[in-house]
Amino acid sequence: MSMKIVYSMAVIICAAMWFGSCQNEELDYYPLEKKHLGETYTEYVMNNIISNDTVSRIALNFYPEEVTSLSYVDYDESTCIFTFHRGNTSRYRLSDYETDGSYVEVQYGQNGMWYTVNEQKHSGEYLLTANDGMSVRMCIQGGGTMFSGDGLIKYSIAVTVNRFSIEEAD
Repeated sequence: MSMKIVYSMAVIICAAMWFGSCQNEELDYYPLEKKHLGETYTEYVMNNIISNDTVSRIALNFYPEEVTSLSYVDYDESTCIFTFHRGNTSRYRLSDYETDGSYVEVQYGQNGMWYTVNEQKHSGEYLLTANDGMSVRMCIQGGGTMFSGDGLIKYSIAVTVNRFSIEEAD
């Protein structure tokens, strides 16, 4: 085998490894900036997309004291998820949510699966029977107009959550 063929094969193998490693690069996830109820989410970056979600969802980040006063509902600020830790199965009202702008999904999760409860409605109420450890989140699907700002590629969105609460059901 000539040296030229060996050299060409080595270059092809190295290029394939280099291009392949770039495609498998993972972005570090970080949540959207927290917003008060009534404030508008206006942009997101690729790092705000939930990495293990196949539909490219972006979880909305809240001030938890504006959403619930229940002491056994924890809020994880890194994942933007409310989790129930009451110790038993109970009924909760995801009540009076109202949004403007892009479509928002209200979801509950258990055992790694997420279920959308609001059926493409911008307002409403849902009665949830939750086991200890179940979670609730509000999210949007990725999309929007791309623009550049602060050295990052950003996407414009327009979502306002006017009302959203988690309460005990009677």
